[in-house]
Formats: sequence, structure tokens, C-alpha cells
Amino acid sequence: MLKKFLILFVVVSCVAGCGLKRVTLKADMVPGKQLNKQGLMYVERFSPDKRNLHILIADQLSLMGYQSASGESGQAPKNTQTVVTYVDKWQWDITNYLRKITISFRDYPARSLVIQGESSRTSLVRKPPVEVIRETLDEMMRKH
Repeated sequence: MLKKFLILFVVVSCVAGCGLKRVTLKADMVPGKQLNKQGLMYVERFSPDKRNLHILIADQLSLMGYQSASGESGQAPKNTQTVVTYVDKWQWDITNYLRKITISFRDYPARSLVIQGESSRTSLVRKPPVEVIRETLDEMMRKH
């Protein structure tokens, strides 16, 4: 009886786990807004972030052909056209992984929202942070 219960438990766990393989990737442009592709995109560090994701985001923007820099909030250089902000959420499942990131592009200095992208992943479809950031930025630029 115990053996049958264990087999059933394993099968149910596998089926339930397969159902948890989920990725949500979206980007929304504010109607009437345009992303200024000229000038500097300045990525502000999200104050609770201890993993320096602001540097990864700026690096990915540079690889995509945009002039970018990163640093602390309120330290944007004078030639900044777009401020990039983000919020990261991490989860523990054997190891820590980036569960969700929301990236926002804002006009500077007004800081009004232009476009926002989000990637959310479950543990079974986790990726390294740089890949999650890249797919989010790609989706944002595709929507633009």
C-alpha cells in the first residue's frame, strides 16, 4: 500500500510540476508616447538590489546599440534622455533565481512613463538574470 502511495505521489508531483512551467513576457507602450532613441539611457539602481542588475541592464542596452550608463537614483548625467528603472523579485527553490523583473523607460527629466516590460518565470523555466533582462528588453523594443 505504501509503495502504491509513493508511486501515485511521484506521478502527481511530476504532473503538477509540469503545469508550473510558466513564462510571462509582456511590454506595454503608453499611448501617444515615443521612445527617444537618441541621447543617454541612464539605468538607476533599485535601492534594495544587491546584485547590481542596473549594470547588467545598461550593458544589455549598450549591446543593443543604445548609449547607456548606470548609477544611483538622482545621479543622471545632463545628457540623459531616458531614465530606466526596474524592480526585481527573487525566489528560493534549491537556489535563488530571478522570479520577476519589471523594467520601465521614463522621459527625462519629467520621468513620465514611456514603456514598461515585464518577465516572470517559474523555477522550472528559470534563466540567468542577464538572459531574463535581455528577453525583457527585446520584448520592449519589439513593442516600440
